Amino acid sequence: MADPGEVSRVPVGAVTPAGAAASVGPVSVPGSASTVLRAVLAGPERAARVLGVFPAALYLADVDSGEVVTVCTHDAVRLPNAVVLAARTERSPFPVSAGSADARIGGGAVGLGPLRVDVVRWWTPPRPPVPGDVRTRAHGVTTLCAALDTAATGLPAGARADLAELSRYAYADPERAAGAALRLIGLGPGLTPSGDDALCGFLLALRHLDPGAAGARHAHTLGARVAAHAPGRTTDLSAALLGHAARGDGCTQLIDLIGAMGRDTDVLPCLRRLLTVGHTSGADLALGVLAGAEAMRTGAAPAEPPHPKLPHPKLPYPKLPYPEGRSAREQRA
Repeated sequence: MADPGEVSRVPVGAVTPAGAAASVGPVSVPGSASTVLRAVLAGPERAARVLGVFPAALYLADVDSGEVVTVCTHDAVRLPNAVVLAARTERSPFPVSAGSADARIGGGAVGLGPLRVDVVRWWTPPRPPVPGDVRTRAHGVTTLCAALDTAATGLPAGARADLAELSRYAYADPERAAGAALRLIGLGPGLTPSGDDALCGFLLALRHLDPGAAGARHAHTLGARVAAHAPGRTTDLSAALLGHAARGDGCTQLIDLIGAMGRDTDVLPCLRRLLTVGHTSGADLALGVLAGAEAMRTGAAPAEPPHPKLPHPKLPYPKLPYPEGRSAREQRA
């Protein structure tokens, strides 16, 4: 990496636009990092693996610890492990690093190729407000269930059955619920497979919509098992996000929906914003939230699955062996 004194500091508004030719020489921009990244960014500079580079975000993994760091533009989905730039996607600096394998993490910065992002401030992942009473929360669940009736999901039919089983037995039979959860890991294509998205939504709903200790206890126990089994069975990014969900952190759109359900306010606008996340990730996350809310509401076995009527997936998905889970890498092979 070039000496810091030789790195040109470019105003964020002047960063090379997406699709334009890369500028000559290093590019340095400021970023705002999530507080969950303090430890991984505070250590000495070290090598990182490149998980993906896109116009709105790039994903790196610490070679030593495996911790995943997301660097994203200001208008991208803000994941709980993100370093956020002031630039919007149309002014993205990431194309200048496309194709580079020279990734670095540490020393208060993240780098890829000629791009260096210096952390100049910190932000804290949001948490939803304390939920209201039982009737208020139940009305939020009803609203979400009706709204998701026509949502396009990436979950295969067998995975939807496992999600229903997870909801049914989360409180009554934690061991059976854990078996259903583990079968969801890695199911579906993409950087965040649909089964993982649903699990993230479920864990966060269980933790944040149950005002008592039971929800947090069950979410913690189940989340620890999921996080322990995820590496190697799904993508590195998705395994990291499952770990964050187990600790109560998720993207802003997801947290907003959970908060709206708990207070029965603005459920539909929050759902519309969540549905814009990914191809089907938003719908899969929302279905997980619904399953978690149903588990919390009943505290035992609901009479019917939390989402009995779901449409066919919007996109074609490969046939997957079921019920045994396979890693996303194997699925794409």
